[in-house]
Formats: sequence, structure tokens, C-alpha cells
Amino acid sequence: MTHSVRHAVACTIVAAALTPGLAARADEFRLLDGKQIRARMVGKDITDGPHWTMYLRPDGALVSSEAGSSWTGKWEIRNDRLCISSPGSTALECNQVWVSGTNIRMRANKDQNPLEGMVAVHRNN
Repeated sequence: MTHSVRHAVACTIVAAALTPGLAARADEFRLLDGKQIRARMVGKDITDGPHWTMYLRPDGALVSSEAGSSWTGKWEIRNDRLCISSPGSTALECNQVWVSGTNIRMRANKDQNPLEGMVAVHRNN
């Protein structure tokens, strides 16, 4: 880690320590309802950064890329869940959507490991 990165991390830790409850609030995720999902995610990229990206087009098409390959599918909001198709399938998998800032977690149920990423402005590729 470079000196400037260590310095930035140290300053962040000190600021969090001096602001009671800041670190706890920063990690709080809240469950979105259907309207909030639409407002926050449609027209945006959902991504982990370097490995995969899903773009929710306003017309209900899903454009996804992972490890150099891409595919299209569909998405819709059903019962306050984001439902998306997987490659090679027309069936939709529905997930709760939890957010904290730009961070996102999606999962079908509480016993499932969440898909974690972030919501970002769509990048035209």
C-alpha cells in the first residue's frame, strides 16, 4: 500500500472513530420496494467493477457481460423484487434488493448468499 493510500485509510478510520455511529450507519442496508428499485436501478449498471456488469434497460431488456462474454435477457419488478433472467433461460429469478449508498445486495431469500455489487451510471460499451 502506498503512503498516500495508507494516509487516506488512516484519516477515514479516525473520522469514523470521532463521529459516533458513523461506521455503523455506513454499513446499514435497507430493503427497497418496487418503486424504489425502479427509480434507483433502471437505466443504470449493476456491477462488481472488474468482473461483471448488468445493465437494466428501461424497455425491460437486460444486457449483461462477464469475463469477456455478453448476453441479453429480460428483467421486471414483481412483488417488490427485481426479477432477472439467466443466460440461456427465459425463467426469471426474483431477488430482494438491499442498498447502502451505491452498494447493493440482491438475494432470493435470507438463507442465500447475496450477490453484491454497486449501482453505477451506465457506461456505453
